[in-house]
Amino acid sequence: MSRSTKLVTAAYILSYVAAKAPDQITTDAIAKAVEDHPARVRQIVAALVKADLLTSVRGANGGVTLARPPAQINFRDVYKAVEDQPMLSLALGEQVTGWADKCKVYPIFSRLYDDLEEKMLSELARHRLNQLYNK
Repeated sequence: MSRSTKLVTAAYILSYVAAKAPDQITTDAIAKAVEDHPARVRQIVAALVKADLLTSVRGANGGVTLARPPAQINFRDVYKAVEDQPMLSLALGEQVTGWADKCKVYPIFSRLYDDLEEKMLSELARHRLNQLYNK
């Protein structure tokens, strides 16, 4: 399984939009600035709009702007908006049949993965968009 870059790309997108505030920025301009494919940028922007992190205006003079101040956007919210896989890319697999009463590998690793995921998400929540760019 390849590792996802959606969270980092979303951070670049949000940083660019924040730096250009209060202007409305088109997804084509964002794609050029963050050096990514316009279709992928549109997909991530759509997820950020759905999560109320960006506001979208359609039409010839349309574009996106931040839906709230940068200090109120944390990266746990961004992660939840754009990612569809856990932060840990290690696979737990299935518990070995017939070992449940003899071996604690699965329950211990399952709990460990959950704890690590929560710690990473908590750390993301501490960091805000306003820390990532210079106006």
